[in-house]
Amino acid sequence: MKKLLASLLMIIMAFVTFSGVGMAQGSSEDVVRDYSNKSNQYFAAKDYLQAAIKLEELLAKEPDLNNEMVYKQLTHIYDDYLFDFEKALHVYEQYLSHFPSGIFSSEFQDRITYLKERRSEWPIMQRFRSIQLEDDHRSTQDKLEEVEAILSQHEDAELAPDMHIFLANKYFEAANYQEAREHVEQYMDYFGKASSSLSSEDQASALQLYADILVKQHRYSKAIWAVDQAITLNDSGEDFNYTLKKSGIIKQRNMLYAFVAALLYAFVVVISLISLRFWRHVHFHSHARQLVRPLQLLAVVTLGPMFTLIIKREPQTNIQFFCWLFGLSVVFLIVTKLFAPYFVKSGRVAYIAMSGLNLAAASFMAYYFTIYSGRRTRINALIEVYADPLTRLFLWLMWGSVIAVLIINASSSYVFSKKTNGSSGGSIR
Repeated sequence: MKKLLASLLMIIMAFVTFSGVGMAQGSSEDVVRDYSNKSNQYFAAKDYLQAAIKLEELLAKEPDLNNEMVYKQLTHIYDDYLFDFEKALHVYEQYLSHFPSGIFSSEFQDRITYLKERRSEWPIMQRFRSIQLEDDHRSTQDKLEEVEAILSQHEDAELAPDMHIFLANKYFEAANYQEAREHVEQYMDYFGKASSSLSSEDQASALQLYADILVKQHRYSKAIWAVDQAITLNDSGEDFNYTLKKSGIIKQRNMLYAFVAALLYAFVVVISLISLRFWRHVHFHSHARQLVRPLQLLAVVTLGPMFTLIIKREPQTNIQFFCWLFGLSVVFLIVTKLFAPYFVKSGRVAYIAMSGLNLAAASFMAYYFTIYSGRRTRINALIEVYADPLTRLFLWLMWGSVIAVLIINASSSYVFSKKTNGSSGGSIR
């Protein structure tokens, strides 16, 4: 009986002990949750100081807290938002003393080394990081001017490469490609220097930006070289993305060459027309009357799709194509009409073929102006977007308009050749 009572007493004591421990743990978790929620609320409201104070209060209340994320959040606020590097150092070291083998121990140790090595540059870092902060409501131009001023005074600072790449990205975003190129080239000057702490990943990222800038300046060979250099620096897992980027640059180069060829063709056609003194055969009244109907049809098949896209409210299409197509089609249709008298001997087939070539050049130039000469880009992306994506509706309307324009032009040139035949007494076959 005594043994039974003793056993029951031990069970009761154990139950009370474990219940107390469970309640204490539950209470501790509630405290952590409460302070963390308050800190998150202050952080969301961009009151970073109060957010840090709440986490400091939590650590003071629970000095043996076994929650690594609290330290991570606190260092993040001090280091990346308040730029209080002294307090950030203290929390980093406090974490390592509690969690010497914690999940953030290696990262925090590297950060401690970085901050201690750059202690003399803390004032520069504070100024520069405050400019980088997205919450800063100053204009982009003001930020650029201030960073340029800091850089001019501290060109030899260890933070100089970071300022150069920041300026390069911002100038690229503002479409100031020459300034962007100069800064990224100065950043690349640090590659391979013993004093430089740039990783191969940093260098590959800079080379991507350099390639994007060179493409905008139509320096395609050097852009391809930059991508090749990025491939050698990065791991093999990124080879496909870099190869895709390289093929995109090659396509961009080839499209430019084709555009130049189309432009030269148009130039030669116009010069040839002038050299033939076309005004000797111009009868403005009859020409205007013959052009009215085809010009009306061109307006319908090129401006109609534009209004269709506006009514449909397609969010990701560029209606400029149809404006370019209409304008260039009108110009080439008039040129085709003026050439009619000179094809009496060569025949109707040659004349219609020439008119088709004219409109093919016009269509390609409209496509190039719309897709490949735009300024819209994704900054420092693996694959740059040169224009708005083309939706299925846009593609159908685009190809439909091009085919309709070619048919209208061929039909009109056939009619023009008959008019020329009747007025000249000759024959176009």
